[in-house]
Order: sequence, then C-alpha cells, then structure tokens
Amino acid sequence: KVESIKDAITMVNENIDAVERLHTAALMSYNEQQWSQLSSQLQNMKKDTTSRNLRIKARLTELENANSRQGQTPDGQMRRTQFSALKKRFMDTIQRYQDIERAYQQKYRQRIERQIKIVKPEATQDEIDDILDNADDDAQIFTQSLMQATRRGHAKAVLSEVQNRHDDIKNIEKTIVELHQLFMDMSVLVERQQETVNAVEQNAETAAVQLKEGTNLVNRAILSAKATRTKKWCCFFLTIGICVMIGILVWWFGFDHKVNYHAYIHAILVVDVVF
Repeated sequence: KVESIKDAITMVNENIDAVERLHTAALMSYNEQQWSQLSSQLQNMKKDTTSRNLRIKARLTELENANSRQGQTPDGQMRRTQFSALKKRFMDTIQRYQDIERAYQQKYRQRIERQIKIVKPEATQDEIDDILDNADDDAQIFTQSLMQATRRGHAKAVLSEVQNRHDDIKNIEKTIVELHQLFMDMSVLVERQQETVNAVEQNAETAAVQLKEGTNLVNRAILSAKATRTKKWCCFFLTIGICVMIGILVWWFGFDHKVNYHAYIHAILVVDVVF
C-alpha cells in the first residue's frame, strides 16, 4: 500500500510537469484556436490531477487510521515513520503545484498588461488591475479604442486575448484555492497523527509508572509478610518455652518432689536451653 501511494504521488508530479508545459505553450500562443486547444488540454490535465490528489488524500487518511491502532510496537513505529515520509512528499508536491500556478498567474497578468499598454499606453495600473479582475464587464476601454481606425484590428485582438487570459487566471485562482484547502487538510492530518502518537506515548509512560508502583507495593508486601512470619515464629517458641517452664514448675511443686540443689540447677538450665 505504501508503494502504491508512492507511485500515485509520482504520477501527480508527472501531471504537474505536464501542466507547466501546457501553461508555457498557452502563454506563448497568439492564435485563438491554438489557445483554445491548449486551454482544453490544460483543464483536462488539472481535473485528472485534482482527482488523483483526492484519492491520495483518502488513502493516506485510511493509512493513518490503521497506524493509530498499532500502538508502540516496533512495527507500528516503522509504519508511522513511512507514513510521515509519504505525507511530507505529498505536501511538498502540493506546494510545488501551488508555486507553479502562482508563477503562471503572474505571467498571464504581465502579458495582459503589455497588451493593454499597446492599445492604451496611458492606462494606469488601477485601470489595468480593474480590467484583469473584471474582464467581462470592463471592455469599454477597448470599445473606445475601436473608434480609432489605426488601432481597430489590434484592439479587437487584445480584447479577445484579455478575455481568454482572464479565464486562465480565474481557473488558476480556483486551482490555488483547492490546493490550499488540500494542503490545510493534510496539515490537520499531520497534527492528528502527532496527537495520536503523543497519546500512545503518554499511555505507555502511565503504564510504566503504574507498573513500577505495583512492583514497589509487591516488594513491600513481601517484606511485610517475611517480618510477620518471623514474629509468629518468635511468639511460637516463646509460648512453647513458657509452657515448658510452667509444666516443670507444676510437676515439681504439685507432686512435692524433693530434689537436691544440683537437680534444681539442672531444671533451671533446661528452661534456659528452651529459651
């Protein structure tokens, strides 16, 4: 699955190369029929690229969801590393596409500015910007130029080109907006994966702390049990000693035995041995 996504990103980069070539050709075209053909090819290539980008995004999202269930296993860490590399490669591709579109947007505007200056050299930058942004509504500047016979043919050609290039610029703006949204979506995906990794690491750290605390409790319980057993044995032997001593005393005084001094000493020694 990782390799298939890599191949898909490679194909998108090839499409971007084709888009750049078509932009260059369209920018150099002065024939309206040629421009129309190139513009159609350009839009088809952009649609295909957009479709591929959305599929890659969906597959990366699926892969991210699968990786989040792997936990802190070696395989899970390897998958996340591969996933991060794929995301970076895809985001770099999106950024490259945006840069190319912005560059050609500027080139289209510069070409229109030059054409307008030919028809109306005294046109201000504000007037030019207004025409570029509202080509369908602001053709009046060219209509006025048509009143002059010497500029009639050129003004018609420039008016047609301004309208055509205006369409190109609008399409580029649309593509840039779509790419920006795609880039932001991928950025959110990156942040979400990092949150998942942080949560997994936090859970692992919490589990380690709890395991350490549990081990300490077990060790303390073992020591407590050993101490309790020692005390029990001491109490047991002490009780036995007391019982033996009481038994000897009862036996001695109860039956009115008479023993000599040595026998008495012997009894005392027996008790001492027991203790």
